[in-house]
Amino acid sequence: MVKHVRARGAREVGSRSPAIGLALALGLVFAAIVAFVLLREDGIDSARSVLENGWGWLQEASPIVFFTTMTLALLLPIPASLFYVTAGSIYGITPSLVWIIPVLVVNSLIVHWASSSFLRPGLEWLVERRGHAVPALAAKSDQILFISLIRITPGIPYFLQNLILALAGVDRLPFLLISVPVQMIYATGFVALGRSAFDGELGLAVAAIALIAAASITARLIHKRLESSSPVIAAESEPGLQTDVGAAD
Repeated sequence: MVKHVRARGAREVGSRSPAIGLALALGLVFAAIVAFVLLREDGIDSARSVLENGWGWLQEASPIVFFTTMTLALLLPIPASLFYVTAGSIYGITPSLVWIIPVLVVNSLIVHWASSSFLRPGLEWLVERRGHAVPALAAKSDQILFISLIRITPGIPYFLQNLILALAGVDRLPFLLISVPVQMIYATGFVALGRSAFDGELGLAVAAIALIAAASITARLIHKRLESSSPVIAAESEPGLQTDVGAAD
């Protein structure tokens, strides 16, 4: 059964908020300085040129450089599909998919470790300050269900999916075993789409789009079915509570 436990005290997290606020402020100042330097003389065209040159260099780089960059870039709110399409057009379908598997594994491990350790207090503080609960899933079956729901929920970016799951305290093994295969379905479609654009193969493009569409439609149907029958989601929707989902007594 689902058991609701006391709301998490804000003292531990709140005591860290000044440091977190300072870090965020410094980050904003740094971003403002970078933006000023880029835009001060040549404006937006200069910034766009820098980005285009950087992306062009990345496209010409070796696979190890490209996919290492991809591993780190996916830690940020950058669309994974952008890298999938580019990888397919440069390296082909099979080599790209072979590289993408370890990319997703390493990226997921980094996110899980960071969100479970030094980033967790700050993330909890941000979530709780906005009036939301930070879930804690105790039972393996509930963890599997929650991971599946998040991974197939339409409209949630990959970056945000990782943060939600890591904050929920899901175990590392189910986090990997469910996350990577689900993401590889979409990766296959976008990689094939990128290769079809490079080779000019209309049939491959149609097949890639069909795979992406089928995966999205199937995900929506499964999500609705699981959500309607899941006590986990009902528990998550109640604001202000730290939710522990455990096995039936």
